Amino acid sequence: MRNFIPFVLLLLLVMPATAQDVVLKVGVYHNPPKIMFDEDGELSGIHGDLLTVIAERHGWQLIPVECDWDECLRKLESGDIDIMPDVAKTPARNEWMSFHSEHALLSWSQIYADEKEGITSVLDLDEKKVGVLKGSVQEEYLRDIIASFELSTELLPVNSFAEGFDAVKAQKADAVATNQFFGNQQVVSRRLTMTPIMFLPNKLYFAMRSGSEGEVLDAIGREIRQLKANKQSEYYQIIKNWSSQQQRIQIPVYVWWLLGLLALGLCVGLLFNYELRKKVREKTSELKENKQRLDIILSSVDAYIFIKNTELRYEYVNQRVVDLFGMDASDIIGKDDYDLFDKTTADELVELDKKVLSTRERSAQAEVNYLPGDKTPHHYWSVKVPLYNANEELIGVCGISTDVSEYKKMKEELDSLAYFDPLTGLGNRRFMLDRLRQGLKRYTKEQSDGALILLDIDHFKHLNDRRGHGVGDELLIQFGQRLEKELRQQDDAARLNSDEFMVFLQQPRDGSYVMVEELRGRLTTLLNKLTEPYVLDGEEEQVSVSMGVVLLSDAASEKDILQAVDLALTQAKEASGPHLQFFNAGLQRRFAHQQKLLSALRKAINQETLQVYYQPQYERMSGSSDITCMGYEALVRWHDDELGWISPGEFIPLAESEGLMRSVHKLVVKKALADTPTLQALNPERSIRVAINVSAGQFKHSKFVEDMNEQMKVAGVSGSAIELEITESLLIDDIEKTAKTMRELKESGITFALDDFGTGYASLGYLKELPLNRLKIDQSFVQDLTQDSNDTAIVQTILALGNSLDMEVIAEGIETEQQLAKLEALGCSQFQGYYFSRPEPLHELRNIC
Repeated sequence: MRNFIPFVLLLLLVMPATAQDVVLKVGVYHNPPKIMFDEDGELSGIHGDLLTVIAERHGWQLIPVECDWDECLRKLESGDIDIMPDVAKTPARNEWMSFHSEHALLSWSQIYADEKEGITSVLDLDEKKVGVLKGSVQEEYLRDIIASFELSTELLPVNSFAEGFDAVKAQKADAVATNQFFGNQQVVSRRLTMTPIMFLPNKLYFAMRSGSEGEVLDAIGREIRQLKANKQSEYYQIIKNWSSQQQRIQIPVYVWWLLGLLALGLCVGLLFNYELRKKVREKTSELKENKQRLDIILSSVDAYIFIKNTELRYEYVNQRVVDLFGMDASDIIGKDDYDLFDKTTADELVELDKKVLSTRERSAQAEVNYLPGDKTPHHYWSVKVPLYNANEELIGVCGISTDVSEYKKMKEELDSLAYFDPLTGLGNRRFMLDRLRQGLKRYTKEQSDGALILLDIDHFKHLNDRRGHGVGDELLIQFGQRLEKELRQQDDAARLNSDEFMVFLQQPRDGSYVMVEELRGRLTTLLNKLTEPYVLDGEEEQVSVSMGVVLLSDAASEKDILQAVDLALTQAKEASGPHLQFFNAGLQRRFAHQQKLLSALRKAINQETLQVYYQPQYERMSGSSDITCMGYEALVRWHDDELGWISPGEFIPLAESEGLMRSVHKLVVKKALADTPTLQALNPERSIRVAINVSAGQFKHSKFVEDMNEQMKVAGVSGSAIELEITESLLIDDIEKTAKTMRELKESGITFALDDFGTGYASLGYLKELPLNRLKIDQSFVQDLTQDSNDTAIVQTILALGNSLDMEVIAEGIETEQQLAKLEALGCSQFQGYYFSRPEPLHELRNIC
């Protein structure tokens, strides 16, 4: 094709051109599946096929010109090419390029890297080298991001996306930035992964120099618009064809080799039968070579492979078995396990082999073997299968045994580490909870008490930041050594986390004041020892320690004890300097209040006295000056006859910690569904939705879908009037089950909103896979929207993302007219917040909407 181009150019110069002839030189850079050359050198890819369809309709002649991306841009600017596909609009390009009105394709950019790089956010690009297409919008965007986050990231300019992936493979770069079309095509063949870093959702166009061939761009825009309007048009067929090619399953190379070997073996077998007498010697030689190859393959496997006959004598062993016994293979063949192992081991092996022969079933289990004269146990994971000949007759046992001795040793070490802190050598949280449970059992059965002490090194983070983590670790080691030195043999100590330690002391139980005073004196001495100066890296360092103490007799359960000692430590830290705080009456009152609040909450749930308030949600319709009510968010409120109004900020965390959130949400759903017909009646001019927050515990319940459908049926409410608000944490946990539940609810007409979007992390993959309808911009981004450019950029990005994914976007937490005006200027049309209305009970809403 390329050799034919000069002839075409010469022919065009010789032939007289008519007025309607249009010849377009098309810049083609290798970016499959969007634009590229096919095997015959013809224009191909999504853009290539689309432009070819349009050109055929208008009688245009297309001359593809191969060039790198940066080179293509220069050729377009100089006039060496007429048109270039796959171009995103930027202010700089708008100065010298012209674009058609309707975009040709939607695309976004993604970071791809080896999984071991551990890149999950933009901050992980620090100290990394990233391959990026020279002169592309990705390069410009990443430079801005690196500068704004002050990252030490190096951008490696490349001439093509393929060159970027080659750079990662050659370890010249740690990651590569590319569009998702090209990147997803490379994931399997390159053995790289798509990181969660997604950026630059773009609309892509065909571009020409400003002032040149305006009619061509107008025609392209019209054609694309018409093609998109028809779901059966060539446009959608092109997208479908290339998408299916992009997702084609990549069969591993070894499978093709295996299939090839099987086909070769079949051919050899057919030839052997056909020319049996004529080529006996030749085929015997081939079989010998194949056996040698098989021996090489089996001997290279990191496992012991063998075959025994029905008498359990060895007929084949690979090299690993030969090495194990230190004998030649010929010396092993014909022997049984009693010739090779000690009698106990041989008895066990023979019993397992006979079981396989008698049951004719596969066996897989752990084995412990001893060699004669060797007392060292060898641990194996052994798989054995019955072996048959061509006539389906049982001829023996084939076994594969993998040595797992090192793994078992590592597992034992890990099990040991599970109870101890590797830095200080003290126990860890798991160890201490075990000791506490044992102490509680003794307390209930014997005449003994105990004291649980929680210690915290004050301002440890400040020391870490000031002198470095190495010095911080040295302080923790010395602190642990002093702590352990002051304890008796029957006492236990543990490090719970960074700078928190716990001690459990056994005390005689006599109920007297003297025991407490003796304990106080002992703990005061311990506190003094722990606060003596430490020599760290050659310099003295003075530290302060806070200590909270609770006796087993002061609380009723393990949970109460842990809460009590935590409260004691919190009060100790409120004092300045080293302080020892017993769980006292004040803390007891606080603890008692929490228990009283919990009891009242359980009662409120059982008696269904929790109330549901509704905050209206508003929308400004396109072309209208009025903002109208479009729906409501259901919010739980609680008033107790004795305790008064309790803030959700107080009882919601309590409900979460006590496992009551599912019951709270179930009650809210029940009341909201019952109120929905009344809310709809308040807004007869339009269909409204009632948004209900759903907890992870409620959503994951096996009967959640069934309960929702039943409650909607009882309330006489259609699913189209209900919107369930879910959080990002629910998406990340068990995505497949979440998607299945959402699709089942979707069948009832229920829609979904992603609450507090942007405060957590939801990857683009989740947003594409799940049937979400709306994103909620968190109020933390709205609060400083008029002063903080970063919040503005985040809100603008969320709006663009919602538009690209065809999702609605609502901003919550609007409190001022300035915030509303800014949001509308950015393109937001749905709102919620105190500026419009506070949450109100159902009977108060008549004065609002």
